[in-house]
Parts: sequence; C-alpha cells; structure tokens
Amino acid sequence: MRRPDLVEEMERYYGDRAHYHDDYMGHEGLEAMEGLLGPIIALVEPDIAGRDVLEVACGTGNWTQVLSKRARSVVATDLFEGYLDIARGKPYGRDNVTFARADAYRLEGVGGPFDAAFCADWWSHMPRSRIGTFLHALHARLSPGARAVAIDMMRTEHFDSILSHLDEEGNEVQERSLPNGRSYKVVKNFPTEVELRERLGPFATRVSYAEHLQLRRWSVSWTVK
Repeated sequence: MRRPDLVEEMERYYGDRAHYHDDYMGHEGLEAMEGLLGPIIALVEPDIAGRDVLEVACGTGNWTQVLSKRARSVVATDLFEGYLDIARGKPYGRDNVTFARADAYRLEGVGGPFDAAFCADWWSHMPRSRIGTFLHALHARLSPGARAVAIDMMRTEHFDSILSHLDEEGNEVQERSLPNGRSYKVVKNFPTEVELRERLGPFATRVSYAEHLQLRRWSVSWTVK
C-alpha cells in the first residue's frame, strides 16, 4: 500500500473510532487517569507547568485535561471534528483550553509560537517517511528553548497478538477492526531510544528518554534549538 493510501486509511480508522475511543482505551475519567499514569505525569510536569502548550493529536481530550491543570494555556489540536466535539464536552476546571482542527503534518492556523509541545500516542502511528514532515511543522511553531514531550506505547503481548506485517519502508502495519464491522490497516511502530534521538537530533538539545515498564510506555522530552 502506498504511503498516501496508508495515511488515508488510518485517517478513516481514527475518524470512525472517535465514539469508541474512550472505551477502547479503558478511560474512566481524569481522576483515574491521574492515578494510573501518575509517574509519567510527574516526570513531564516540569516541561509543561506554566507554559503555553501546543498539543498534537489530542483525541478525546484525556491528556488535555491533564495539561490544563498545569499549563498556562493549551491549544489542543486534532484532525477529526468527532474527537474535538467529545473533547470540548469534558470538564477542564480552568478556562485555558482552545481547540483547533489541524493536520499534525502541517499544523496550519494554530497560532504560536508556543514554549511547550505535547503529544501522546501519536508518534507510533506516523509512517517513517512522514516523521520528518511532522517534526518540521511542529518546530516551526515552537520558540527556541521551548520544551516538548512525546509519550507512546511500548510493545506488549497484546500488540504481538494483532495480525501485522512490515511494509517496504519498515513500518509495522496492523490489521484492526471496529464494532462497525470494518477492518483497517494501521501503522503501529515501536521506535527505539536510538531512533528517537536520531530523529530529534536536527531540532533538539537536552533529549531525555525514559521507559515506564509497569505502564508499558516510553517518554521522550527535549529542548528546541
């Protein structure tokens, strides 16, 4: 499958998944999320506290709620209005969140510059050939010295059980289905620390990588050159 076709199919998948997303992720509200992901939240908090944060691929706003409690302001972006509609309906406690529809590979019309950026569960879904495009778009909206954080999933037995294959550029492509009965091909890569550092090298200093083994997630943070 050609890269544009694969990206378009993933867009259909995530567009169709909006109303299933929180159930799929086992999300039970902000308090439960803070308790479950407390160690990761504590680690990234210094990078977002008191800052103007650009959030990429905010989905249904679960991490947006976490950011809102700590940031000065948050511009939360997603490609899909279905996700944004759900995110807008969640409580934030502070009047510091703005939602904007934006393609992560362009990030047009989001304002800025921002002094922080955040994305969760986004990096793994980028085809390898699109990572550079995303990083250029992201860093064009960040000021020098800004802090940025990416969080994503480590490989687990669950992912090993999903039918998948490697395509010609080394992406892991999984077969996924939704309760609507449709099947989709979705990129789900599991980058190593070395890969992440190499990708961030042209843009970043003070790169810090951590693995949260109990939570089966990794995080990487950096300072924008």
